[in-house]
Amino acid sequence: MMKQLVLVEVRAIHTKKQYSQYLSLIDELMDDDPAPSSEKGQLLETLSILVDEYEKRQGWELPLPKSPVDVIKSRMIELDLKQVDLADAIGDKTVVSRILNGSRKLTYSMIRPLSDLLKVPAEFLLEKA
Repeated sequence: MMKQLVLVEVRAIHTKKQYSQYLSLIDELMDDDPAPSSEKGQLLETLSILVDEYEKRQGWELPLPKSPVDVIKSRMIELDLKQVDLADAIGDKTVVSRILNGSRKLTYSMIRPLSDLLKVPAEFLLEKA
């Protein structure tokens, strides 16, 4: 259950202290899991937008990966995976090798199992037009 919420006025974030306070409020609200249309749900949405905007102004926004291969390689490192681990999800080692060296593109049927294995949104594995 959420602690008593005390917030006089919701405003744009200008200080690290205010940023920290809003993050704490977001955590409390998320624990309470309010309905989006409720007052608490609307407050959660507003605070999230303000925090996101503050983070963008601070330059804390994470850059999007340049390509699906970059996503795959970085997640392989983070999850300590080898090419053979990917082969279990999307095909044989030759297919994996060709994808990682850029000579073959991912197919749609490969994206879902790879997304699950790497724990990334499938959109990160789609080629940009």
